[in-house]
Amino acid sequence: MPKKLLLLMTLVVLLTGCLPTQQSTVDVQDEVNTAVAGTMQVNEQIAQSVEETVAAQQPTATSASEQASADSSNVLLQVTETLTPTATPFGILTNTPSATPAPLKYTCAVYKKKPKDNETFNRNQEFDVKFTVTNTGTRPWPKGIDFKYVGGTDLASPNRVEIPKELQPGQSYEIVLDGQAPDKKGFYVMTYFVDGPMCYGYIAINVK
Repeated sequence: MPKKLLLLMTLVVLLTGCLPTQQSTVDVQDEVNTAVAGTMQVNEQIAQSVEETVAAQQPTATSASEQASADSSNVLLQVTETLTPTATPFGILTNTPSATPAPLKYTCAVYKKKPKDNETFNRNQEFDVKFTVTNTGTRPWPKGIDFKYVGGTDLASPNRVEIPKELQPGQSYEIVLDGQAPDKKGFYVMTYFVDGPMCYGYIAINVK
């Protein structure tokens, strides 16, 4: 009987030693919280590493995109410049004959010697008027061709002068008149006409 009891007690002790040691609920919860916190810290480190990697790669991708765009623009510019045709100027020769106009039979020119254009005079001031009339045609003029006042302010006298001689082609005749400024200040013009050949002369003065 004592041997059986001793054997039974020995068996109980051995079985108790083989069973897992019981752990309190508080210790288990603390270990779980520690593991979760560690996992979260690892996840944050991984996320930060991923963000840094993406940020490091983004400028490279942008630069590559800009470079591709620049290369595309350069290619387009080169193609445009290459495809632009160059116009070669050329002339068209024509055999249009140049006709020389026939010289006029009756023409003239009037050259004014005095007064100068826009010359200034006092009110009622007297001055000399001188013209040179030239036959520029191919035919002679008969004597008696009129040089006369036709428009503007009457500034000189006489208003009509006959050229007293024939004028051959290229010959001239000087006409002298007596001029007088008006009694009011302003700008004044007097116009003359040569009968027959039909050419004009004028004087233009200022009165202060």
